[in-house]
Amino acid sequence: MKCLWLTRKYPRPANSGELIYSDGMIRSFARAGAALTVIAHDNDELPVGDGSQSSRFADEDGVAWRLGSPRLGSRAGSLLSLWPADSWRLKNGGPGKALHQALREGPWDAVVIDHAALGWALPSLARIRRERDAARDPVLVYLSHNHEAKVRREVARHAPGSLPKRLALRLDAEKYARQEEALCRDCDLVTAITPAEVEAYRGQFPRQRYLCLTPGYGGPFHPDRRITEQTPRRVVMSGSFEWIAKRINLERFLEQAARPLAEAGIDLQIVGKTEEGFRREMEFRYPAIGFLGRVPEMSPYLLDARMGLIVEEFGGGFKLKTLEYIFHGLPLAGLVQAVEGLPLRSPDHLLLERDVPALVASLIDRIDDVPALERMRSEAYARCRDAFRWEDRGRQLLDCIRELRSGKTPV
Repeated sequence: MKCLWLTRKYPRPANSGELIYSDGMIRSFARAGAALTVIAHDNDELPVGDGSQSSRFADEDGVAWRLGSPRLGSRAGSLLSLWPADSWRLKNGGPGKALHQALREGPWDAVVIDHAALGWALPSLARIRRERDAARDPVLVYLSHNHEAKVRREVARHAPGSLPKRLALRLDAEKYARQEEALCRDCDLVTAITPAEVEAYRGQFPRQRYLCLTPGYGGPFHPDRRITEQTPRRVVMSGSFEWIAKRINLERFLEQAARPLAEAGIDLQIVGKTEEGFRREMEFRYPAIGFLGRVPEMSPYLLDARMGLIVEEFGGGFKLKTLEYIFHGLPLAGLVQAVEGLPLRSPDHLLLERDVPALVASLIDRIDDVPALERMRSEAYARCRDAFRWEDRGRQLLDCIRELRSGKTPV
C-alpha cells in the first residue's frame, strides 16, 4: 500500500511526547507493510538533510523522507492569514512544495495528516479528490494528538502576559478549532489518543469513523526494580516543558505544592527539556525544588525516586511519560484529569486526586508506605506490560485503511 504521511518534523531525536508519538506511529506503520513517504521539516537539533528546503533521506525502515528546512519562520505572518501560527510556519520552507510534487506523482492509497497543525494540506488534498475519480482517491486520515480546540482554548484562557498576547492566543485557538473541525469533517478516518477524546470528537461529528490509537512504548523495561527504605524520599516529574501549556501547568502545581512538599522533607525533582530562562526563573522562585532541565538519560532519575508525577490541570490526551514511569517501576501519582487511557485504578495501582492540595496530602501520606508503593509498582507494571506495543498500533492503522479502501466500515 502506497501511503503519504505529513508530520511536523523529522522526529529523531524523539525527545518530546509529540515526537515520540509520531516516531512510533511512523516506524510501526512502515514495519506493518506500508510503502511510506513522509513530508516534514528537518530536525533542527540533529538534521539528516543538507539544510535546504528539499532534502531527501531514506531511513532504516525504508521510509522515504522529503524534508524542508530545519528552521521554521516567524509566527507573526500568521496573524494576517487564516492559518494557526504552527500551520503557517510548517507549510512554508519546503513541505508545501513537496506536497504538491508528491500529489503529482500519485495516486496514493492513503494520506495521513499527523497533527492538526498539518491541516494546511487539506485544501490541496480536497482539490485532487474533486479532480480525480473516486476509485483513485486516497483515504484521508487525521491522526490527532490532542483535542486541539479544547486544549488551545484552555491555554488561551489561562495564559499570563499582556492583553495583546492573550488576544493573539485566543485568535490562534479559534483558528486551530476551525482547522480541526475541517479535518474531522473532511477526512475518512479520525484517530484519537484516548477513548475520552474519541467520544469528544464523536459528540460533534457522530457520523465520522474513529480509531483509538493509544501510544506504544519503546524504551527500557525494569521489571526487577524495587522500592526500599533506602530509596530517596523523592518524587520526580519528567517531560518536555517548552510548550506554554506545559509551563502553565507546572507553575500552577509548584505554587501549591513546592512548599508543603519541602516542609514534609520530600525532594521534588523536575527533569526534562525546557528553555533555560524558564528553568532559572523556577529555581529562583522555588529554591527547594531540583529543576535539572535536559539530561542525557532519564532512567537514572526515574530509578532513584519513589513516585512519578502527572499533574496537568488542563491539556488532555495521553501523557507518554506515564508509560516511562510504569516500565521503570515507578508508581504514579497525579490528577484525575491528567491520567487517561491507562488500564489502572486508584488507589490500588496509582494514586489519583482531583486537585493539587489533595494530591500533595496523599503524597505525604503515602511516601513512606514502602509495601504499598511496591504493590502499586508491581501491579501497574503487570497490567500494562503487553498493552502498549507500537507494532500493534501500526498494524491497527494499516488494517483500518485497508478496510476503508475495500469499502468496508472499520469496527
